[in-house]
Amino acid sequence: MTVKVKLISLFAKYLEPYPDGRVDLDEPATVRTLAEYLGLPIPRVRIITVNGKQETLDSPLAHEDLVYIFPPAIGGG
Repeated sequence: MTVKVKLISLFAKYLEPYPDGRVDLDEPATVRTLAEYLGLPIPRVRIITVNGKQETLDSPLAHEDLVYIFPPAIGGG
């Protein structure tokens, strides 16, 4: 299956091998499967959305899902 991925902030570098943001995964797959496949530091994953709905690392993925993964917030003020 293919999912469309957006990695935010510090995570963006992990998507460089996929310039169109499309990642092919074997089924079944979860957000954790995707994050591990991309090499993301799992303890640093903070917010996940799939098709605009907040999800967890254990949420299942389906073909053509749109996944956003955010690291911890940086800065402040």
